[in-house]
Amino acid sequence: MEETEKTYQKYIYISNVVNPIIEDVCKENKIHLVCRYINEYSLDSFLQSELMNLNNIDYLIINYTAINKLTKENDIVTTIEKIRRFYDLRIIFILEGATKGNTLLGRLFNLGIYNFITATNDVLFREELIKTLSLKGMNFANSVKFQLDNNLFAINNNTKVIKETYVKVKQKVTIAVCSSERHLGATTQALNIAKYLSEMPNVNVCYIENNKNNSIIQIYNTSNKEEVNYYEESGKIEYKGIEMYMKLSINEFMNDKYDFLIFDFGSMQDMNDSEVSNFLTKDVKFIVSGTKAWELPGLFECFEKIGNDKNINFIFNFTKKEDRGFFKNNMGDYKENTIFSEYIEDPFCVANKLYLERIFSPFVLKSNIKENEKKNKFKQLFKRNNNVN
Repeated sequence: MEETEKTYQKYIYISNVVNPIIEDVCKENKIHLVCRYINEYSLDSFLQSELMNLNNIDYLIINYTAINKLTKENDIVTTIEKIRRFYDLRIIFILEGATKGNTLLGRLFNLGIYNFITATNDVLFREELIKTLSLKGMNFANSVKFQLDNNLFAINNNTKVIKETYVKVKQKVTIAVCSSERHLGATTQALNIAKYLSEMPNVNVCYIENNKNNSIIQIYNTSNKEEVNYYEESGKIEYKGIEMYMKLSINEFMNDKYDFLIFDFGSMQDMNDSEVSNFLTKDVKFIVSGTKAWELPGLFECFEKIGNDKNINFIFNFTKKEDRGFFKNNMGDYKENTIFSEYIEDPFCVANKLYLERIFSPFVLKSNIKENEKKNKFKQLFKRNNNVN
């Protein structure tokens, strides 16, 4: 039997300020406000004093800004775990600006809570709120980017690997990808680069379909709807942990949320002079091409259009290994920027890690934070010696 929508639903929200968007969206969806709590609270104490009976509530909306000053992270997690254990309701947690690597949302995700709102502007906030209030709400796929990686938080008795960190050298990095001609894999490479960067903790990435192909809507049309999320107003699609935009002008949605913006320009043969100039302004640039005889004229046209810009990476698909050395030696000034791609069957499964790590190392510094193992062993030895009579 299909799940049917309840005819009468109720919600409570906790916030440090009145939020008109929450109240308007809930009213539009015929979800009735029971009580708004507008102040700063200790969540555990508040649960015991004010939220003693949540039995008839369908949605509990909690804004992090209302509880963060008076509630430690561990207490937030344990209190929400109590609520989830004892009450049959949907918890919607708001933490504006949170990105992959956020430990609080990661811990809540591990409790089975997927309804997070992280948008920093009203348009996306409204869209995310509508999704959380929908019949099924957000699901595992929508929030999997917050899942904690156990390898980054491995703990044993002697050594603690706290986590793997990535320090962003530049606040916002723009990346441009195009192909020398149509159907040579610009979109595949752009999405694969987005996937590579999105897997770094504390790094937030978006893909922008900066062309007229309307390719990524097919991801939504052909994917299991449990695995993909589409926000029609902003033209955003979320899939496999990547946020993708279909619209060319998305400045109003981006603000400072993203560390890496990947622009898919499509084919250079379809780009006018203004678009080529725009392509050349990006921090990191890729041109995807082929090495077959009939693909070389398009490559030569690219050389003419890019002029004297020597900071462009060339990615070649489907080149035999025995031909790569000869071809690379004939790339002239671009020899060191010549890359021969692995076969990418699935753009959402990272390939070419070695060259991507080399290219993006100037922008993202990688390090491990560890507790000194020898120091711990010395402490244990010292304790044993002190116990000797």
